[in-house]
This record gives sequence, C-alpha cells and structure tokens, in this order.
Amino acid sequence: NIWVNKQVNGYYCVRIAGHSVYDKEYLLNYVKPLAYNLFKIRMGHYYSKSSNCLYLTIANKSLVFTLKKFGLKSGNKIKNNVGIPSWIFHSEKYLKACIRGLIDTDGTVCPITGRNYSYIWFKSGIPHLRGSFSKAMKLLGYKIAKWSGKETPQTFIGQKSFIRKYYKEIK
Repeated sequence: NIWVNKQVNGYYCVRIAGHSVYDKEYLLNYVKPLAYNLFKIRMGHYYSKSSNCLYLTIANKSLVFTLKKFGLKSGNKIKNNVGIPSWIFHSEKYLKACIRGLIDTDGTVCPITGRNYSYIWFKSGIPHLRGSFSKAMKLLGYKIAKWSGKETPQTFIGQKSFIRKYYKEIK
C-alpha cells in the first residue's frame, strides 16, 4: 500500500504486507533487498500483534512520489480499481517482471488431482487488474483459462507447454 495522509502533517508511507510465516523469507530476503537495490532505501519490518502479517515499511515522501510517477496509486487498491501501469506494456522485460510479481504475491502454484504437474493460478478481486493481467499474458504468448469465481475471480495456466514456457521465461 502507498499511504498519503495530509492531515497528519504530510505523512507518506509505503507498506508491503505478507504472511508472517509463509512469506517471511520472500519479504526479508528478496523484497527488502530489492527495495534497497532499486531505490537505495532501507525498509523496516514488523510483525502484526493481531494477525499473521509481516510488514515491510518506509515513511519516505520521495519514494511515494516516485511510485506515483510510475503509475502506482495511493489508497485502497480495490477501490482505486488498479491495473498494470501502461508503461510496463512497452517492454517485454518489464511485463515479465510484473507478471512474476503478481504471481508471487496474488498467485500460487499447486498440484491438480489426477495430473502429474502443477497449475499456475492467479486471483484478483480487481476488475482492471484482471483485464490488464489477461492482456499481458496474451501479449507474452500465454493461454490462460477463463476467469471464474464470484467472490475473488481466478484464472490459471493449465497447459503443460505454457507452464514450461512460464518457468523458462518468467521463472
């Protein structure tokens, strides 16, 4: 989340949340160093006292403005109906990195009963993000299933050839 609270003397904050057990290694050993490599900032981290959440956080006005310049919005991502920023579609490299990030955060890889391989799933309750995800996958040459599910719609890559392609190209 990107927060801007002008009522609290211009409070600017970026917070990344994940599960305190399942996402701990990813957040602390991948995301936190990535933030430093990209922006030369050191994010703090803390554990929620009321849930199984681990938060990476930084109060940094410059970072918030940089992220906004790149098309990210502050506030509630569902209410803002966020999607993949348009500039990402101009580079296959950026598009692959974006898809990897989306699958890492809102996706999963899981076995399917009766199959000897796993599917790659993606869930999102955000209409614009679902649309831009579908567009990105099509541009990258992937076939995904039709979106299904009412509460949190989901799609998946189910064909072996596309799963192999995903592991080879996007990792």
